[in-house]
Amino acid sequence: MRVLITGGAGYLGCRLVPRLLEAGWAVRVFDRGCFGFDGLRACLQNPDLELVEGDIRRLQEHEQLLEGVDAIIHLAALVNDPSCDLDPEMAADINVESTLELARRAIQAGIRRLVFASTCAVYGRAAFEWLDEASPPNPVTAFAQSKLAAERGLLSLAGAHFEPVIVRSGTLFGVSPRMRFDLAINQMVATALRDGRIEVRGGGNQWRSFIHVDDAARAYGAMLSAPAPGGEIFNLGNAALNLPIRALADAVAGLIPGTSVDRAIDDDDRRSFRINVEKLAARLGFQCEHTLESGVAEISDCVRSMQGDPFDEPYFNVRRIQRLRNTPVPEGGDPAASRFVPLSRPSLGEEEEQAVLETLRSGWLTSGHQIPAFEAAFSDSVQARHTVAVTSCTAAIHLCLVDLGVGPGDEVISPPITWASTGNTILNMGARIVFADVDPDTLNLDPAALEAAITERTRAIIPVHLGGHPCDLDAIRAVAKKYGLPVVEDAAHALGAAWRGAPIGSESPAACFSFYSIKNITTMEGGMIALSDPDRAAHIRMLATNGLDNTAWDRYGRSALARPLEVREPGFKYLMGNVSAAMGVAQLKKFASFRSARRRLARMYTEVLRDVEEIQLPAVRPEVDHAWHLYAIRLNLERLRLSRDEIAHALRQENIGTGVHFYGLHLHAYYREALGLRPEMFPVATRASREVLSLPLHPQLTDRNVHEVVSALKKIIRFARR
Repeated sequence: MRVLITGGAGYLGCRLVPRLLEAGWAVRVFDRGCFGFDGLRACLQNPDLELVEGDIRRLQEHEQLLEGVDAIIHLAALVNDPSCDLDPEMAADINVESTLELARRAIQAGIRRLVFASTCAVYGRAAFEWLDEASPPNPVTAFAQSKLAAERGLLSLAGAHFEPVIVRSGTLFGVSPRMRFDLAINQMVATALRDGRIEVRGGGNQWRSFIHVDDAARAYGAMLSAPAPGGEIFNLGNAALNLPIRALADAVAGLIPGTSVDRAIDDDDRRSFRINVEKLAARLGFQCEHTLESGVAEISDCVRSMQGDPFDEPYFNVRRIQRLRNTPVPEGGDPAASRFVPLSRPSLGEEEEQAVLETLRSGWLTSGHQIPAFEAAFSDSVQARHTVAVTSCTAAIHLCLVDLGVGPGDEVISPPITWASTGNTILNMGARIVFADVDPDTLNLDPAALEAAITERTRAIIPVHLGGHPCDLDAIRAVAKKYGLPVVEDAAHALGAAWRGAPIGSESPAACFSFYSIKNITTMEGGMIALSDPDRAAHIRMLATNGLDNTAWDRYGRSALARPLEVREPGFKYLMGNVSAAMGVAQLKKFASFRSARRRLARMYTEVLRDVEEIQLPAVRPEVDHAWHLYAIRLNLERLRLSRDEIAHALRQENIGTGVHFYGLHLHAYYREALGLRPEMFPVATRASREVLSLPLHPQLTDRNVHEVVSALKKIIRFARR
């Protein structure tokens, strides 16, 4: 039989593992090793012991962890109140979410028994001082709250094939190979020996329950075979060691001659629990073997024989956690963010749900009245003369190029720092994409490079408002006018941006917007073309309707007249659907708040990152209003010993999502080979492609999230400096 012990290199685990090995179990220990594995040194030569180093928060990295396992004892946790108070979110992630993920994987693997290390602190401030397993919990600390949430989650999963056993343990004491002196009795003994006194805080009237670590190890072993149909809860403690703290301090002091007890005058501890342990004795015949006297004697011997100070960091969990929180994950540290902070996410609410539901119920899913309503609202938002709603920004660009007559042999100029669909669309039309390098500050199309790229075969220019920072439209339009070339603006990132006070799209012959799921507003998938010429708008709308002269709404709506359809020219099925448009209408009503949130978050990033020399912040020209679709920094790699990709990976380990916007198309294998491109042909874009890194930015990002992102980035840079 094989048992998996998570946190098996810890204080309790180092007493439990050898006991189970002696009992004939094969033991697999899963532990991140933040205190090392020296506590298991005596067992390492045992062939039945297997060590797996890993973090309980990243079970996905250990697909074989449960293979061949018959039972689990889950000790891994962020333990005690001070450690959890550092970051209650981290406590919830480790103690609750990771526990439930382990349980779900156990169920999938057919593992029936999971013994969970909880705490009698879940009783909190009890209404009645004598507490059995049926007493109502009342947790008052982040630690206890997280443990109770995990208990309830485990019991909700219980069934015929999964029997969780919850162990509500009192505070441990005694000597372990992985020693701790942040536990009450252990700390009292060490303080008494060092200072000749014990200080009692919290009033001293609060009840606590205690149990020797070796007795606890025996109890956990017994739990592996305890009858527990439908799940079971056991209080674990020594009946003789249910004591008020002041009485405990007096008892410890009486065992160490010359020790006085000082009672600090401060607020009463809100936690007080005197637990009943009769159920464990009745069900399993369990009795404690260790007394307070024997425990104090062995702890005293341990302290006297120590080479170091029992109050050093290795013996206090909270101190080690504090250090690990300032250490990058690859160096063995803790993630800066308690939970994953995504690069971006849609901001949706009940309004979008209701709009979609009403549209679904109307029966008009593709064509319908929501489409012209969305187009009108969008026209008002960007002050555009005409708009056409389509299925994507890619479709928008394609339609504009078809409208311009671009075809085989023609050339279209674009910056290489752009999304792949632009280049793909041009090539699939039989035309050729010609790259012009970018401005070193904004990474937008460089007007001088643009002019140098124009040939007699050039038919159109597609500048990109990268990240939401508008291009130098005056210079680009001047070049276009000089050579008689049309401009199709890629405004996928630019909803809410403005050039010299004019919203992007308001003065554009053609500007193409995106409503992909993580854009500044979303229709799930979708795009919009803002146009200044009514005839061109009509032509593009017809092209988007399969080249027909009307839509399904025109043909089958309440006011429609039956007449034959007529194809004017070969077109495409590119018009936006009614459901998407309904979502867009709802999103536009919130857009002002979305834009305000993005601007505020960008200011926060700028303020707290401006002094980091290894980072180049996004440029913002004085003549623009930035849409802040992205907050893309650039890394000064000459100051760092890690590459951009390595830093991005390190940030992901810190629970921070990032993006690369963009890796220049000229560096992609297909474009290099098909067009004969070399990195040195576009030096600014080539360098930027290796430096850019987008940080999380979306309206749902909280101030705490920004702090986590910045803390993670600074932590990694601190370790990555040359």
